[in-house]
Amino acid sequence: MRSKVFIFGLFCFLSSNLFAQKAEISFKKETHDFGDIKEANGPVSCVFAYTNTGKAPLILQNVEPSCGCTTPEWTREPIMPGKSGSIKATYDPAGRAYPFDKTITVTSNAEKNSRIVLHIKGKVEAKVPTIEDTYPNVVGDLRMRANAIEMGRIAATGIRTESLEVINTGKTPVITSFENVPAHIQLSVNPVSIPAGKTGTITCIYNAARKNEFGPCTDVVVIKNRSNKSELKIKATIDEDLSKITAEQAPVIQINNYSHNFNTINKGDKVTGLFEVSNTGKSDLIIRKITNDCPCVQSKISATTIKPGAKATLELQLTAGESGDKYYNTTLTTNSPQNRQISLFMMGTVK
Repeated sequence: MRSKVFIFGLFCFLSSNLFAQKAEISFKKETHDFGDIKEANGPVSCVFAYTNTGKAPLILQNVEPSCGCTTPEWTREPIMPGKSGSIKATYDPAGRAYPFDKTITVTSNAEKNSRIVLHIKGKVEAKVPTIEDTYPNVVGDLRMRANAIEMGRIAATGIRTESLEVINTGKTPVITSFENVPAHIQLSVNPVSIPAGKTGTITCIYNAARKNEFGPCTDVVVIKNRSNKSELKIKATIDEDLSKITAEQAPVIQINNYSHNFNTINKGDKVTGLFEVSNTGKSDLIIRKITNDCPCVQSKISATTIKPGAKATLELQLTAGESGDKYYNTTLTTNSPQNRQISLFMMGTVK
């Protein structure tokens, strides 16, 4: 009898210690100062090294820069206790001849520091730009600063206006028009007829309420002048108003694994990654949208509304395309205030 009690007590002790194990993240530095850099020399990069100082595998769930000028690359696979990983931050100074201080928000499963904000800063010395540098996108005689208008984050009931500068490089005036413009977008050009050698502005008014979606949204319209046509993308991230949900009432999303490593496969192969999505909160968890960064990945979830204490299965199916080391990102947009958007990955090598 004493032997059984001892064994039961030992089992409880080991079990409690096992479940008490947590991941921890420790960065060698959280700020990098590039100092003075030259715009003409192109993008600059730095590396933020970190170590898992905990007792369980560490997973970076999301690494989000404060703007599109900063591109992060990071260790996608889980980091075992005592091992290290890195985040490479690349800053593009093109068109940004001024001091900068940008942030990269790192979200992980670490117990104490699940959200850490990294900083990169410096000062950009301007180069003398050419017209081709300033307006790289071409539609006949019209050149645009970009092939997309970035609307940024918009409240679900909000209206935002952004603009894109263009120039007429031809010898006669250009009149620009648009096709396939959805109801929630208004586009206009000022002046309507852009004189030869002069600049103009494309203005976009975005009505998020009419869009009636949440999360990352991209619309593609056609811009044309004379017989020339090109695509113009309108990008926005629409935020649901979750301010009235208290912490006690909120749904909480938990995922059993944030990445699926398909190891090595051949071009054309199909592989499937399964992810278990749980709601550990107090109200219904709603998966508003699932966005794949590559058309080669298709997603299917068993339920978009997950009751408290319930689970759903998310299936990501990849059809392998070009060869090389691949990382495919899938973003879940939810009604969880703690995780409005959460990223999952399919990764491996395509031969």
